[in-house]
Amino acid sequence: MSSVGIVFRKEIREILRDRRTLIAIALAVLATPTVLFVISQVSTRTATQTYTVGYSGDIPAGLDVLFGATGLRLERVDDPAAAAKRQVDIGIVFTPAGIDEYYDPTRQSAQIADIRVQTILAKYDAAKIAASLQQKGVDPSILNPLPVNVHPLSSPVKAAGNSFLSFFLPYILITMSLTGGLSAALDTSAGERERRTLESLLLTPAPRSHVLVGKILAVSVISLTAALAAIASMLVALSQIQFGGREGSAFPVDLSPLAAIVMIWLAVLLAASFSSVTIALGTLARNFRQGQAYATPLYFITIFPASIVLFIPDFNPSLAYYLIPILNAVLVLRDAIVHSAVAWSSLIVTSASLLLLGALCFYAALRLFTREALLIRS
Repeated sequence: MSSVGIVFRKEIREILRDRRTLIAIALAVLATPTVLFVISQVSTRTATQTYTVGYSGDIPAGLDVLFGATGLRLERVDDPAAAAKRQVDIGIVFTPAGIDEYYDPTRQSAQIADIRVQTILAKYDAAKIAASLQQKGVDPSILNPLPVNVHPLSSPVKAAGNSFLSFFLPYILITMSLTGGLSAALDTSAGERERRTLESLLLTPAPRSHVLVGKILAVSVISLTAALAAIASMLVALSQIQFGGREGSAFPVDLSPLAAIVMIWLAVLLAASFSSVTIALGTLARNFRQGQAYATPLYFITIFPASIVLFIPDFNPSLAYYLIPILNAVLVLRDAIVHSAVAWSSLIVTSASLLLLGALCFYAALRLFTREALLIRS
């Protein structure tokens, strides 16, 4: 067996004995469904919750029925403006001249109640106007001189599911590719220095490049396993969870074969790059704790690009943006999920960028491994 294979088996065996790595992977697999379950419960509660409308004055005929059918409970109060601050979600004063509405924009329940009230009033006004025109023998369609027929080019429900997935999946892929193997990478470098076993390994006849490759392969396998396990648990959870609280209201979240292939390819490249850079940082550290301090900035470097789709969902980048590592992986995977297509030029540039990043990280780690100071540094 080659020296690379021997080191690989040794590292895998030691990583599997490390409870920190196994616990990190287990938590990632369990945390994702838990977070999604909480989100679904919150969305269900928000959609089905009944909000209180404090009112004074005389309610127009038929309007109270619309309020009740839209999840708004009417409660008569002396001062709707004062009650809207805490007692009720929104306050309304019915006057002969119209309606005065009071609500606190800082309260989410008030914002939702306001949207429902505006929807009800718009429907009520349209119905009253149409009834008045009919009584006078006027066709109500005169109010809509230019009807609009909407023809979605894709299913709005499926688009909502893809949009949801295009945010969470790249975020989990990138963060888990880093954190899933971080503990293993630091243990196989800084941890071995701390235990004083790294010197013995580097003094064996095996070339140091083979030792490094074996370590990187082992950590990459763990990172890849953690990322794919977290994504698999997310997809299983999404297939079982409904959002909105109504039967059949769950939007489909399906990962197309193209998106799955692109995701796995990007996961391999990211896992190899992160493994190289974390092992290099761990080699610089004197102990495991110092290695964690060196690796902390990586969290911020990875979280920002992974979250860009949240802040700029319709970002249409030029080809130059695909040269930026990590950000390019987010953009390529987003296109594969949302559009079920990937521009070959973008994928090639992204792959070349990530391969170059991995090569530079490997070179940096190799330079550290070939320094004799590594053996005597305390």
